[in-house]
Amino acid sequence: MFSFYTQLRLQVVLAASVLILSLANGLAAQTISSKKDVPTVSRAYVDYLQALGMAKEGSSPEALRLLADSVRLQPENNPASALIFELLIEQRANTPLRLRGHTGKILYAGYSNDGSKIVTASDDHTARIWDARTGSPLTPPLQHDETVMSAAFSGDAKRLVTGSSEGHIRVWDAVSGKPLTAPLELHGSVLSVSFSHDGKLIAAGTDDGKLLTWDAVTGHPLSTVVSYHEEVYSVSFNNDGTQLLSASGDGRADLLNPRTGTRLVKPLRHRNVVSGAHFSSDGKSVLTNSGDGTAQIWDAKTGVPGVVFRHSVAIEAANFSSDGSRVVTASMDHTARVWDAKTGQPITPPMQHPASVERASFSPDGRLVATVAADNTIRLWDAGTGEMLHLPIRGKGKEFLAAFSPDGLSLLTVDGSTLELVDMPPVGAPPVWLVDLADFAATQNSYEQSRKPDLTKIHELRLQLLGSNADDSWTRFGKWYFADSGQRAVSPWSQISLETYVSLLIERGDRESLEYARFLAHEHPSWLAKISPLLAKLPPEQAPSHPKE
Repeated sequence: MFSFYTQLRLQVVLAASVLILSLANGLAAQTISSKKDVPTVSRAYVDYLQALGMAKEGSSPEALRLLADSVRLQPENNPASALIFELLIEQRANTPLRLRGHTGKILYAGYSNDGSKIVTASDDHTARIWDARTGSPLTPPLQHDETVMSAAFSGDAKRLVTGSSEGHIRVWDAVSGKPLTAPLELHGSVLSVSFSHDGKLIAAGTDDGKLLTWDAVTGHPLSTVVSYHEEVYSVSFNNDGTQLLSASGDGRADLLNPRTGTRLVKPLRHRNVVSGAHFSSDGKSVLTNSGDGTAQIWDAKTGVPGVVFRHSVAIEAANFSSDGSRVVTASMDHTARVWDAKTGQPITPPMQHPASVERASFSPDGRLVATVAADNTIRLWDAGTGEMLHLPIRGKGKEFLAAFSPDGLSLLTVDGSTLELVDMPPVGAPPVWLVDLADFAATQNSYEQSRKPDLTKIHELRLQLLGSNADDSWTRFGKWYFADSGQRAVSPWSQISLETYVSLLIERGDRESLEYARFLAHEHPSWLAKISPLLAKLPPEQAPSHPKE
């Protein structure tokens, strides 16, 4: 059964079509003439659709007015509140936490289980470990002789394993950054590495079709080399370390004994490449996705096939929700979709993209889905309705990645050599004051002053929020919005103040960090006074050289 808003689409399809046509013709300011005759909830949905189009075109004040109207008409289960959250952050302080230091493309990024650390792997021949709270490096760069393709933390976040393009697997101390074993070797480029949950075993798979496990402490090989004809795309352990799951270009996934490499059940076969395989959180099921246009659930103990999910062409990724009740799929047919894991029935309509969808994953609480498409864009969706909750996050490079933080408050986005943390919308129905704040924010622009804000109401709201003892996510956001810029955190869910963050950038001392610090400090002359002399002392940037014609 589709959500209320999904069913509502059928009621407003004609109105929405007129709206989209008007937006395409550059008439975003038009409203639907028959809007007053549309049922209240339908009008709320039309307002949201129109606001989404305006926000995409950069007309944030007009979008905020319509979003306020939408939430006023339909406070609960309305994607408009998430978009208000995004636009208010953008207006108040467009200062995401950035992790910078790599000089090449980042090919992998992920969190430690406790969310305290982030690891990145790059073609600049380094892996890096970052403080997820401050964005600062925790260790020196982990140097390799070649491109670093993959990485994974141990469950306690004290160790790290990396895999390189020349078949070297290295184990590192995640606190000091020092190697713990001699390089482990496997033929081919290491596409995937993994620790067992207890941290005692390591597995790796390569593009040359090789898979091997080692003792994580001694570095001694355990299994014999398992050979495939094509790539081993992923390796992962079940919860108790008794099963190792692989996905291969041979058109199958395998459940193996990690200490011997022997197969525990018959191969989990598809009719094309199996590019991904994952255990459910309880370890009882396996989810595979294939180039044959299907994803499938299997019994992890017996290998018996279960529910199948179908797209018209290859499924590039498939993942369980954290409770195993749902599956999200990403396909080359330009759609992603959420499904019921028990029945195989769709929960959302197809989430449409303008290009192939390469990745899709649930937030830890299962309420959001993040997708990455071949148009170098990350999109955020409501996992229950399939509605878009955030403007597309557009990248400049060809390697675009996304990962939810373990607490679900942030989305780590990777664009080329730069990482940024994007705050996720609050949980629960929005408070009454959100529409007042959106109306106020809609008046805060320099080009249109026909609507005057009710400053008395906003002043009272500010005092109310700053004096509140409530700790729900909406109140925390309101407090952040009204806080003085010198005391405010970098973003609503960040634990680091803007002043502290600018100080950390100044300590780094490189041109990129100092220029970003100067951008963030534009309202604070005393901060700028520290930054400008440091920039002046740096050698001038060299213009890029061009070959002689």
